[in-house]
Amino acid sequence: MQYLIKNFRDLYNCTPEMDCTYQKPAQCPHCGLGCDPIILHNHYVKPLKYQSQCFVFLIFQCTACKKLFTATYKVEDGHSCICCMTPDRPSIFSDEYIKKISPRFIEVYNQALRAKDNRDFDLASIGFRAALEILVKDYAMEELHQPAEKVIYKNLHDAISAYLPENGLINTADVVRILGNDHAHYVRKYPSLDFELLQNYMDIFISLIRTKLLIAHPPVSRSTKA
Repeated sequence: MQYLIKNFRDLYNCTPEMDCTYQKPAQCPHCGLGCDPIILHNHYVKPLKYQSQCFVFLIFQCTACKKLFTATYKVEDGHSCICCMTPDRPSIFSDEYIKKISPRFIEVYNQALRAKDNRDFDLASIGFRAALEILVKDYAMEELHQPAEKVIYKNLHDAISAYLPENGLINTADVVRILGNDHAHYVRKYPSLDFELLQNYMDIFISLIRTKLLIAHPPVSRSTKA
């Protein structure tokens, strides 16, 4: 699911505690198209026993298929998070080019995405890191034709350096590697860096690998005479 960052003050401009950002869905859970949905109704509740918390309920309408969907948010201390959405459309990753070289990456990455959908961000982060290692090593063996006995036993740091020398690939892969490892440790070194940042860099890395595969395997080439 993709999101737009909005501010609740646009809906509740006279309520000081609602001056905070929230994630507005930017993809319809019905048709899957990207959109900036219309807010048909909004309502917030402040429980008497929990004065520091309030809950916001929004009803959206997709600008493409016109169907309705909802989101519920918890707002506390100037921050908001999505509690639930209906209907819930699971995140599924599929790519024919990447699947050809690394079907196991597709499987593990989708497991991590299911953890993300359940808001189990520690598990999702660790899963992203595991999926990254699989993709890096499968790319080295299947695309770069490196010997398996050499690739398999390299740690991820060294594998990235050896098989993905471009700065863009190293930088994005290292963010996923470091933050994924960080979520596996008892004490985190980077607690201020949230999961959304990790997700963004994972998306960039996957896109870069896909681009390299497309360039290496064009559907037509100069050897084809028109």
